[in-house]
Amino acid sequence: MPVRYCALLTVLAAAQLGAQTPAPATPPAKTDKARITGVVIDSLNNRYLPDADVLVDGTDITTRTDSLGKFTVEDLTPGTYRVGIFHPLLDTLGLSIVTAPFRVGPDSVSFAVLAVPSAETLVRQKCPAPTDPNAASAVIGLVEDPESGKPIPNADVSISWSELEISKQAGIRRTPHLLHQTTDSTGHFRLCNLPSGLDATLQARHGASSTPELPIALGERPVEMAVRTILLPLDSTVKTGNASVSGTVTLEKNDNNAGTRVEVVGTDIVALTDAEGHFTMRGLPSGSRLLLARHLGYVVESAPVDLTPRETQHVSLTLPKFVAMMDPVLVTARRTAALDRVGFNQRSRGASGYFLGPDRLKNMHPFYMTDILRLVPSLRIVNTPTGATVTSSRGVTSLSGSSGCVQYFVDDMPFTEMEPGDANSFISGSEIVAVEVYQPGLAPAQYIRGTGSCVTILLWTRFRIRG
Repeated sequence: MPVRYCALLTVLAAAQLGAQTPAPATPPAKTDKARITGVVIDSLNNRYLPDADVLVDGTDITTRTDSLGKFTVEDLTPGTYRVGIFHPLLDTLGLSIVTAPFRVGPDSVSFAVLAVPSAETLVRQKCPAPTDPNAASAVIGLVEDPESGKPIPNADVSISWSELEISKQAGIRRTPHLLHQTTDSTGHFRLCNLPSGLDATLQARHGASSTPELPIALGERPVEMAVRTILLPLDSTVKTGNASVSGTVTLEKNDNNAGTRVEVVGTDIVALTDAEGHFTMRGLPSGSRLLLARHLGYVVESAPVDLTPRETQHVSLTLPKFVAMMDPVLVTARRTAALDRVGFNQRSRGASGYFLGPDRLKNMHPFYMTDILRLVPSLRIVNTPTGATVTSSRGVTSLSGSSGCVQYFVDDMPFTEMEPGDANSFISGSEIVAVEVYQPGLAPAQYIRGTGSCVTILLWTRFRIRG
């Protein structure tokens, strides 16, 4: 049952204003009609609410708020009305906002202020009272099917974050946190009693389908609330569809924005930006996914995108210039903790792969990615017209059935070359912190693609293994 909020309403009769304001030289003609004007305020995000649909109950009149949240409804027959607003934000919150009934007379003007409640009000209404005053924030949202737009009940929604404590006594201590909640019959979820100042990831699962880990953040105020609609497809393994995304990637301090590689994680669809930084990708699968932008010499950036066949999504990203810095002892310790988190250190103690860690790479100063991979005995680097191609030095064997092919994962995400050997054009050797190489059939299960007959190379960079 959606929560309903009433709005403040002020009615100003034109006849009552005559004693307070100078009469115009030519009085307006009497029409016997009424007008309602107003504004919609988004108290949750401290702004006006644009593009909200405004309906007048009892009529077929609708309008939409402008960029300042304002609206006007004219030519109303005198009578009693209610004004309601509809917006995707309200759908996600499970709210409806409507004024109390009010009467408008002939040749009158009424003014209505409608407001989305503040974070404090919404958290108090939707969440239990916090036991810790430093954990009084929340993430509230809705899980929908991207094709039909219908809510998905009984989906598992989780939020994950880590707290890093640095002290002389304990050194560096990382405490992971994971909180789950199941969507109700209307597809809504609420993750309560969260700390403010949070950088976390959100993920939805239902059956065998799941979304990637979507970034989400909370501000620094004592009570914060983030709102998120998650589009969960019926089959998250599908790599093509009817959705599309376009946008712009700007390179910091660069007049030419061409050549940035843009991809939607989990698909094989890749685009390159033009000189203005524009790109378009079509044939994408629906759902909440991650878009990744990578350019040699710049920091890798990602952004969540909600893809549906109903509309093209638009994304704007700025890639900061990458500046390599010497690693102090503290940074090295944090990097070790990050490699623990992604499982590199644990896997390197096994015997199924070939591993290059920070200790072996720190004095190399490699320029190209392939400068590092030349250290791996089982790989061969071949110069081709499109770049330095990496293949298995073992070629085809009757034991493994390998064709010498290589597949990449960069920071846990599949990386597909647009042309053989172009990986060097997008992955700098100076960015790489650690490398894992697995022969066919020996890669960990989460890194096996297709038949598993290719060599698997995992590259961990400074952008994931931050120091």
